[in-house]
Amino acid sequence: MKISTSNKKHLLPTLLSFLCLLAVWGILAHCMHAPLILPTPAATARALAAYARRTDFWLAAGATLLRSIVAFCIATLLGTAVGALCGSSPWLRAFFAFPVELVRAAPVVSFILIAVFWFTSGTVPIFVSVLAAFPIMTAAVTEGFSRKDEKLLEMAQVYRFTKRQQFRWITLPALIPPFCTGAVSAFGLTWKATIAGEVLCLPRTGTGMLMQTAQMHLETADVAAITLVTAGLSFALERGAAFLLAGRIARAG
Repeated sequence: MKISTSNKKHLLPTLLSFLCLLAVWGILAHCMHAPLILPTPAATARALAAYARRTDFWLAAGATLLRSIVAFCIATLLGTAVGALCGSSPWLRAFFAFPVELVRAAPVVSFILIAVFWFTSGTVPIFVSVLAAFPIMTAAVTEGFSRKDEKLLEMAQVYRFTKRQQFRWITLPALIPPFCTGAVSAFGLTWKATIAGEVLCLPRTGTGMLMQTAQMHLETADVAAITLVTAGLSFALERGAAFLLAGRIARAG
């Protein structure tokens, strides 16, 4: 597979940025000489290698991923439904504006602390992730409806398009680009919110639960190692989703 010229140009600065961050981390850890506060990159790498050999670690990562996918699907369905209502009626847009903005503005940790009283520990991360991603999907779908070309709508009336034809040839092409962009952002947010929920409510398994357990045992290198894995997975998943949707966005645009 050929690497594009643009990717080649960005490869070197990305690599240099990574090496600089690694060097700064190593220098700070060496100067502080306090592994409990800031472990060295070498200690973190050893902890990471140890976790990579543990089956329960990958099962925990799989549980977190499953919760994130479930939350993303629910948030997408709800956000699409509410966004379609908002996009089709200015009155409904004004009606839903306050509750959607309230959910967007409220801290995720507040929802977690409240949801602990309502749901089981394994369900709380899903609930808070849905609330975190729902406003993003609602805004994306609403924007898609507002991007419809008025001239195309006038043409559809002249040629007497049915509502189904209008949706297929006018609404859907305008909706796909913001929907795909919002979906990528929403999925990344559900991953982070799910882990935050796991840290606070401690389900039976999950990467957040492993982080909290390691923190309670003062294993800072373990916390750093798990954080690197979750960040890497989040980066890979978001980039993978963006790559898969890029062609669809280009065709729709």
